[in-house]
Amino acid sequence: MTEEVTKLNPSIVIMKTGEKLITILQEAFEGEGEQRRGICLLMNYPYELTMINTPSEDVEQELQVKYSKWCPYAVDSQYRIPYDSVMTIGSPDPGLATAYYEKISILEEKKKAAEEQQSNWKLQQEEVEKVINGTAEETPVSEVEVV
Repeated sequence: MTEEVTKLNPSIVIMKTGEKLITILQEAFEGEGEQRRGICLLMNYPYELTMINTPSEDVEQELQVKYSKWCPYAVDSQYRIPYDSVMTIGSPDPGLATAYYEKISILEEKKKAAEEQQSNWKLQQEEVEKVINGTAEETPVSEVEVV
C-alpha cells in the first residue's frame, strides 16, 4: 500500500448495482490548470460489505459485517470506475474503518511476502541455469563459511 493511499480515509460507496463497498476512494484527473477535469473515480482495496446474522444467547440476533473482496477473480488492488456508477458516498463508522485498515494491512504483508518469495525463486532459477549452462563461477574453498 503506498504511503499516500494509507493517509487517506476509507469511504463507504453504494453503487447503483446495490453493492455496498468500503474502499479508499480517489479521483483521477487529466489536464493541467484550468483544463484539469476529473475523468473517473479510483477505488483502492475495495471490499463488499454484507450484514450477516450471528447466533447469540440473547433473544435478539446480532449482526456482523462481512468483508468480501469486491472483484475476487482479479489480482488488482485499484479499479477505475465511472462517476455515474456510484449512487452515494459516505464515511464509515470508526470501528469499521479500523477493521478495514487491519484487513488491507494483512493483505499487503502477504503480498510483500509473496513478491519476496517470487524474487528468491527467480534468483534460484538463474543460479540453476548458470550451473546447467556451465557459466556458474565456482566459489573458492577459502571463501566458504562453515556454520
